[in-house]
Amino acid sequence: MERLMKFIRAILGITSLVGVALAMNLTILQESVFSTPVLLPLAVGLGSGLLWLLLTLFSALAKRSSNTMYAANAIISSILFLVICITLYAFVKRADQSWDLTQEGRRELAPQTRLVLQSITEDVDIYCLFVKAGEERVRLAQDKTRRFLERCATYSDHLNIEFIDPQTQPERVEMLQVMRISTVGTIVMKSGTNQREIPLSNVNARLEERDFTNVLINVSRDSVPKVYFLDGHGGRDIDDKDPARGASTFKLILRQESYEVEKCIIPANKPALPEDCAVLVINHYTSDLLPYEIQVLDQFVDDGGRLLILLNPAIKVDDDGVSQEQLRPWLESRFGIQVVADVIASPVTNSFKTIMFLSDYTQLGDDVIAGFVETGAYRGSFNATHPITRNFDQQMVWPFVRTVLLNDPLPDRVTGTVLLRTTPDTWGETNITGNQNGQPLKPDAHEIKGPNPVAVAVTRHSDTPTMEGERSRDARIIVIGNADMAVNENIKLMSNADFILNSMAWLTETEDLIAIRPSGQENQPMILTQTEQRGVAWLASLGAVQVIALIGFGAYLVRRRHQ
Repeated sequence: MERLMKFIRAILGITSLVGVALAMNLTILQESVFSTPVLLPLAVGLGSGLLWLLLTLFSALAKRSSNTMYAANAIISSILFLVICITLYAFVKRADQSWDLTQEGRRELAPQTRLVLQSITEDVDIYCLFVKAGEERVRLAQDKTRRFLERCATYSDHLNIEFIDPQTQPERVEMLQVMRISTVGTIVMKSGTNQREIPLSNVNARLEERDFTNVLINVSRDSVPKVYFLDGHGGRDIDDKDPARGASTFKLILRQESYEVEKCIIPANKPALPEDCAVLVINHYTSDLLPYEIQVLDQFVDDGGRLLILLNPAIKVDDDGVSQEQLRPWLESRFGIQVVADVIASPVTNSFKTIMFLSDYTQLGDDVIAGFVETGAYRGSFNATHPITRNFDQQMVWPFVRTVLLNDPLPDRVTGTVLLRTTPDTWGETNITGNQNGQPLKPDAHEIKGPNPVAVAVTRHSDTPTMEGERSRDARIIVIGNADMAVNENIKLMSNADFILNSMAWLTETEDLIAIRPSGQENQPMILTQTEQRGVAWLASLGAVQVIALIGFGAYLVRRRHQ
């Protein structure tokens, strides 16, 4: 009888251990405690364990064996520990909490972002649109966004954050009048009547700090700068959607940054610019400006106006023996900006069509940069100190670029900086038609050798006081020796849009809008399937422990056999 009881206890004990272990493994793999595949073996294991415990206690009381009591106590403690572990896992899983211990997750916000957050005085509502039933990339984007916004909320009490599922709450999305919903997720920020959207990218699946800060500034500011494009001279039309000639995307990205954008002409009968013109853009032209228009620009600059001028090479000016070129001579006489009649040539492509701008000239190879001596504060092609370009870290490629020089010395009350230059192996080709036969291009002695400056920014001090009367408003002018980089098919390539938007932010003195670059502490997420995630979780929590336990049990059996 005693032998039979011992055998039954052994069967019950093994059944209990197997049942509980199986339930724990299925809890990890099923990601649910309250499911039949988990509850069934757990019930069998606990029931067998309870029967084993009762039989063991009866046997111990009958024999009054201390060893048996110690064994029972150890097994009871182990079972209770396993039950506690399962219960804790269920609660943690139900709470859906996680921590990001990567470098990206632990990095601090940029000082610029913290300053903007601390300066907010009005409430900003942030609506995060994520589909809860979406794929793993959506869940990852939502987690990263939540953690980022929680860090931001520690610097301001005016952020109201809400997560919305577009599938289960379509009426909320309709009420917000969201125009662009990304498959990864969309962030909508609203303050008063100002509202902006940030569709998350499918590439990195994160809310970029730069985008967040720029939009936060946009929705928080009271006044909106108005940008006018000069019309009537054959320039790029901001309503033209043609990929190669139109500038409708230029207009779109400015409006996305909360600029008001309109076209204007300078009428001959009443020559003047609109009174609310914050920035005047001359986006290429095929017919030069007239003398009375230059006079209007003169007055605009004297009043502290802002100009953005994009000029392609080979601008043709009609020569009727009477008319004279107007805009280029005016730029040189007033600001010391010399727009050279050339086109940048590249020996790499033997053409004018592909001119590269790099953040590191060493990419060109030692044979190209041999003998080149850096003489200014540049990082490759980009000015490393000016707000527009100091954070540029990506290359750009422009077609058909012309040299834009700053005279030395500059006119009185004018200061200037070269923003962008070509690589050392380029030069300014003055024989623009010389490459039509396909012969190799070679620089002549009189031509300007690279690096050639192609974009400059100048400031002219003005005596005109601001509306507040505290200080004078200085005129700011940017001249870029290329207009094709801003056509519809090119403006969103590489960093072209950033260059334009940074230039506009500098012109309007909203330097906070100049792109905040990632700190470099980014981690490309590894997207795992549900099965892979469960496998990793099982291996980390139970798999390794069970393997060690099996090895220990095997060693025990081997030792017992040889004793």
